[in-house]
Amino acid sequence: MFNIYNYLKILLCILFFVTLLPVRVSSAEVLQIKSSSIIQIGDQNRNYKVKIACINVDPNKEEEATIWLKSELPRKSKVNILPKGSENGILLAKLINLKSNKDISKLMVEFDFGDFSCEE
Repeated sequence: MFNIYNYLKILLCILFFVTLLPVRVSSAEVLQIKSSSIIQIGDQNRNYKVKIACINVDPNKEEEATIWLKSELPRKSKVNILPKGSENGILLAKLINLKSNKDISKLMVEFDFGDFSCEE
């Protein structure tokens, strides 16, 4: 016969396993690079057009920056989106490449494609 302690033991075991089970977190993935600062990103439900925040790409290096971005974030690359706002219906966000765990806008500045334009 079950008493209250047996019910509590079962409840604690269930809570223990539920809290310790790894939860699969789905990240967004790159669908298409439109330009040096506009990327089409998708998650399980929808697609977003994202403008990379905190970077002003030098117009003379636009094509070179786009080629670099395509090599850095190939199709199906996983990224973390850190929204900063919106601009003309386009999500303005910082992007973190989950493979390297680096901020794309800071990498673009390191490769001299433009100027960093955000306060941290």
